[in-house]
Amino acid sequence: MKEKILNTFNNNIYEYEHNKLYHSEFSRIAKENENKTAIIFNNNKISFKKLDEMSNSLAHYLRSNNIGRNDIVPVVSERSSYFIVACLAIMKAGGAFLPIDPEFPKDRIEYMINEAKSKIILSYVVNKQNEHKLIFENTIRYSLEKHDYQKNTQEINNINNYEDLSYALFTSGTTGKPKGTLITHDNLVNYCLYCQTYCNEKDIYSDNEFDNALAFSKFTFDMSIADIFYPLLRGATVILCNEDEFNDSKLLSNLINKYDIRYLVTVPSRLNNYLINEEFAKAIKNIRWILFGGEQLDFKTIKYIQENGNTKIFNGYGPTEATACCTIKKFDDEFYKNDKKEDKQITIGRPICNCKIYILDKNMKPVPIGIEGEIFIGGYGVCKGYLNREELTNEKFVDCPFFKINNSPSKMYRTGDLGKWNEDGEIIYLGRIDFQVKIRGQRIELSEINNTVIEMNGINNSIVIDKQNENGEKYLVCYYISDDEINGKLIRNYLKDKLPIYMIPSYFKRIVSLPVTNNGKLDRRALPELNNEDLIKEKYISPETEIEKLICKLYSLIFNIDVNEIGKMSDFYELGGDSLNAIRVSSKIEKE
Repeated sequence: MKEKILNTFNNNIYEYEHNKLYHSEFSRIAKENENKTAIIFNNNKISFKKLDEMSNSLAHYLRSNNIGRNDIVPVVSERSSYFIVACLAIMKAGGAFLPIDPEFPKDRIEYMINEAKSKIILSYVVNKQNEHKLIFENTIRYSLEKHDYQKNTQEINNINNYEDLSYALFTSGTTGKPKGTLITHDNLVNYCLYCQTYCNEKDIYSDNEFDNALAFSKFTFDMSIADIFYPLLRGATVILCNEDEFNDSKLLSNLINKYDIRYLVTVPSRLNNYLINEEFAKAIKNIRWILFGGEQLDFKTIKYIQENGNTKIFNGYGPTEATACCTIKKFDDEFYKNDKKEDKQITIGRPICNCKIYILDKNMKPVPIGIEGEIFIGGYGVCKGYLNREELTNEKFVDCPFFKINNSPSKMYRTGDLGKWNEDGEIIYLGRIDFQVKIRGQRIELSEINNTVIEMNGINNSIVIDKQNENGEKYLVCYYISDDEINGKLIRNYLKDKLPIYMIPSYFKRIVSLPVTNNGKLDRRALPELNNEDLIKEKYISPETEIEKLICKLYSLIFNIDVNEIGKMSDFYELGGDSLNAIRVSSKIEKE
């Protein structure tokens, strides 16, 4: 049994020379596809040849400013082709790119830049309200828009090896500060070149049909690796949506139809919100491949897509530390027809090429089939560790006794996820061990939010938990203890200066003490129920125009709040709104 789990279920190693670099592989692909379109954004097209030359030009500038091996260069960018140019240029110069959302609070941006010890910041920021966040001492800020891409377009000499960094991504951390995950070229190239080869199948996508990939993930989310950097290395065209298209189902469906988009990567909840719009539901029928990830996939979503189109569905799993994705489940075309499937758990599939999955007990021994254990990830996708966090790196990245790389000991990543094998060698995901959750695909440490709340003057203690509404969507709740009454709106405004919007709770409720069980652990079931008074709301002013009344009505339906409690000054986000609910509002307005 142990042999079957360790070897048969993980029999997916493709040996290759570990000397490939992402930027070198991209330049090779660009030469093979010179005249083909690489990127489309706002109707503007950039060919593979042009993208290669633009990134060469910027790479020469970076090298002249002393950017070299393993230097981390932040890219603070709104949605734009410039972001992709910048990432390629940084790697060509020898460094690693670090995506930063200009919508992040200034404190968070500053923390990331300081952690990276950045010599230079590349930026593309059109929204003037974010300009003040990018003023830092002793750091050069260089505008991507103003660079002269006609200069120095020749190739730049390579200075990297495969163990050097390709990019860094910050994820939520338990200490109250985000942690930077360090991904090497070997990690990235392995994913982009070989992830589609698994389960004894040469290619789970078909080369002659894999084209025109939609990129709409946030750049700071590791799904962007799957919808930007993976398609580019297959010679596919990346259609990058703008912010309006991202938030509007109708505009997004127009984009899909216009460019005959065949491939997209998304979290299930986002797609389900888009599907409320009838035009998007029609457009999705043209999609040939959907890779889901970031949260658990449900049978209802699979059934709807398979009944209404000819789309191949894949369910992916993988934390940032394992380079975007490490397991994939490919559903057969008639999966939805078996009604009994609805009662079964949907698996996250099997390890992709060159990835290893181990499900271990507390003694680090493999558990039998059907027995719950912690998921550990090994193989070529396991990243280098965390930026400036040696102790945490040693805790999370442990010696792997089951697999060697190039005849040398390897590391495996302790995910904190629970799972079990089924008889078919597929993995059933069972949830988290700790207090980490995923909200709309974004991995969040509740303790980071909690520690930030406690830092506020007047707050003695707090606990942040996640809940689920009747639509299955998660939201955050903050219970806090204070000597004096503190308005929840003040706490929310404090957090807005410290955390991204997706990490800010929708509800704030003051309590006297934290309920605990007999063994001293938090008793979640004893926390008081929420009511509409715990939702942060503006002073009520009744709607006057027909448009105001319609919007209040829609807010009432979506947030399940009495329409008489929603006024013309009610704040969408403070009612519990997010980008997914924005899509639902937009779709319902279209229907009206």
